[in-house]
Amino acid sequence: MEEDTEQTTKVSKFNSTIAILIRIDKLWQDAHTHSRNGQLMKWNWDLDRVWCELIDDNYDKNVKEFDKLNEEVDANMKNPPVLYKKIMAKEIFLRLLQNKQGKGIAYEDNIDDYMD
Repeated sequence: MEEDTEQTTKVSKFNSTIAILIRIDKLWQDAHTHSRNGQLMKWNWDLDRVWCELIDDNYDKNVKEFDKLNEEVDANMKNPPVLYKKIMAKEIFLRLLQNKQGKGIAYEDNIDDYMD
């Protein structure tokens, strides 16, 4: 029997897209609960975890914007009404980013998809 000396590159037929989307959805649910309960720090931490799920597809511009949002959150820790608004701005940024990445509610509607 001859030994196979060629290396075969194996490519997975599956990827983690569904698992990522499920994790992100659970994080959004947690963020919603924590924001509604006034648990601002837990809400903020939830958003940090969403960021970690989305970071893979980010560019430097998004990293800088996210860092700026975190600085604004940190600067307002002792002012709950302002802190709430800063965390809400952070959530809006992440939701828009998720949509831009095609991992959220954004979709392209093509009339040809409905025609036979």
